[in-house]
Amino acid sequence: PRLTQALREGVFELSFHRTIAMVSSGIASFCAFLAGRLLLGKGLVQGPWSDQGLLPEARAKFLVHNLTLTEKILLLHGPPSGPCCQCNTSSVCAYVGNVAPVPRLGIPPITMNDGPQGFRDDRHPQTTTAWPSGLTMAASWDVEALHEWGVSQGKEFYAKGANVQLGPGLCLARVPRNGRNFEYLSGEDPFLGYMLVQPAVRGIQSQKVVANAKHYALNNQETNRDAVSAEAEERTRFEMYYPPFEGAIEADVGSVMCGYNKINGAWSCENPVTLRHDLKEVLGFKGYVMSDWGATHSTSLMHGLDVEMPGASFMNAELIKPAIAAGTITVASIDEAVTRIFRSMFAVGVMDEPVSVWDWRKLERNVTN
Repeated sequence: PRLTQALREGVFELSFHRTIAMVSSGIASFCAFLAGRLLLGKGLVQGPWSDQGLLPEARAKFLVHNLTLTEKILLLHGPPSGPCCQCNTSSVCAYVGNVAPVPRLGIPPITMNDGPQGFRDDRHPQTTTAWPSGLTMAASWDVEALHEWGVSQGKEFYAKGANVQLGPGLCLARVPRNGRNFEYLSGEDPFLGYMLVQPAVRGIQSQKVVANAKHYALNNQETNRDAVSAEAEERTRFEMYYPPFEGAIEADVGSVMCGYNKINGAWSCENPVTLRHDLKEVLGFKGYVMSDWGATHSTSLMHGLDVEMPGASFMNAELIKPAIAAGTITVASIDEAVTRIFRSMFAVGVMDEPVSVWDWRKLERNVTN
């Protein structure tokens, strides 16, 4: 009887401890979930980067300093597996371009969407406005109209939960049959593009949406766009092809998209002359460079690319970490890329919004003006 009683007490004690453990685990899971929901509402975890009196660069550097290397690399690409774009099943792939959040610090996802003349939403037709094309607006020569055009588009992107508008388009109309001439603000005149892009960018970014100047550079034809090499020496690039992008930079555009083409034999998205030297050093671009969709050909951080879109074929931890160990990629280059991303997000106000503002379920909204 004593043995039976002891066994019963032992089983009861074991069962009791298991029950306590299960309850504790459940409470911990609930607390984690609740913390996540609270974080979703509040946005960034408080820190020195929370001081809105600091310059965006300073706030960005404070925040980057608190990231792990793995977290930094996750910000350099889209979804590493599964659907990348415009899915209806998950926040991971809901928009045309998607960069994961960092929940530990309350850093929101980067939600990118087409395009240069309005929010493209194939899954929810007739819920956004089809705005006049870039070329139509350029023909107006109307600076105030360009600003209102940017503001109106920015409002719809914000209302749909997108914090990056993949536009405006700026390339010169150098090839009359180019299938995308209608997108571009510059027409045939680099000075016209330089003037008109500035109010457009300021209008978009006034709505807490990062604008994207594209397609950098010399991306003037669709025929054989994945193979053609545009040949242009330095003076031609700076006098003809760069002024519209220079105007965007003067308006503090947050991002630039490199194109599919080659420039003087080197892919646009891994061209150290046009990206690192011309764009970032000479023109003084402070934002980040993303690739066009599928236009990344290598882990080209050192050449001036900051974000691979739409997936993670090259700018991933599996390739970057060994490259750091080998000395071919530096941690400083990663820090620079992430600082550029955060700097743009702080500059337009993305980081100071509650994370819930960037909720992918807002895609279902009808936001037409």
